[in-house]
Amino acid sequence: MRPRLASGPFNSHEHLFEVKWDGVRAFLGRDRDGLRLVDRAGGDLLPAIPELRDAKIPEGVLLDGEVIVCDSRGRPSYDLLAARLGPRAAKRGRGPIFVAFDLLYDGHRPLLRRPLEERRERLAALGIADRKVAVPDHLEDDGEPFFEAVEEYGLEGIVAKKRRSPYVPAGRTSDWLKLHVTPRADVIIGGVEIDNERGARRLLCGWTAPGGLAYAGEAYVPPFLARWVDEATRGFASDRSPFITPVGVRPGLRWMRPLLIAIVEHAGAPGLELEDARFRALRLDGDPASAVHEEPVEVTTVPPVGPAERPRLVVLHSLPFG
Repeated sequence: MRPRLASGPFNSHEHLFEVKWDGVRAFLGRDRDGLRLVDRAGGDLLPAIPELRDAKIPEGVLLDGEVIVCDSRGRPSYDLLAARLGPRAAKRGRGPIFVAFDLLYDGHRPLLRRPLEERRERLAALGIADRKVAVPDHLEDDGEPFFEAVEEYGLEGIVAKKRRSPYVPAGRTSDWLKLHVTPRADVIIGGVEIDNERGARRLLCGWTAPGGLAYAGEAYVPPFLARWVDEATRGFASDRSPFITPVGVRPGLRWMRPLLIAIVEHAGAPGLELEDARFRALRLDGDPASAVHEEPVEVTTVPPVGPAERPRLVVLHSLPFG
């Protein structure tokens, strides 16, 4: 189950609000054959993250969540996680840890049709939180002040989930809504502009569209990542443009097979093209089919109802190393 994009923070009596974790989505569970940790495509993550092999999960339980690595301040960092899972396996940061935010099976019985509130209550009742597995808190009603608290702590964003929603595995749904502090998107790398002295200078980005790969504009590559991006993309070079519309050729342009997913931060995407986009990282569990242009969902807001200090306390209690 994956969230759609919300147009802005909102308060709602129909939703629970959670921290959006800057990690890799995964499922953690134990069956009769032992512990399993898989990504959303079903790939085995335990060889890359052996630290979670001894996670104390009861048999018959399946959890939905994210694998994260935190910085020195206890904030999840995708960059640190990517470095740990990359070819050099740089073990920096705190973790890894599995953040469990949903319970899909308990005692070998499926809970997917049960409402989110019930699944969250049963997850908390398992008592599985320890150094390997975190079970974060959530906030009722007050999404706007919660978003402000998340922004204050330098976190990625929030997710709003309807209290009564069942778990729907396929595709994106407006029952879950995401909101980033700094707008970001998953895009397909269709080309790389190379400077022989510097390395990669810009990415030519694309969205998956019905007719093929739609052009989504350029993304600037910071100098400290330029050489690495150049090297990481060489094996995907192509002799032709992957885009369905003409894109101007420029010196140093390397066309790419449309297979690599980049996470980019941007200043908006009012049309199909990103504004002032900046490369952040390669998506470790990228799926080209999911790199699409998202139309934000408009949600009506209501006045906040909870204590003013509650959002910050929920953020602090949610952070594994808070």
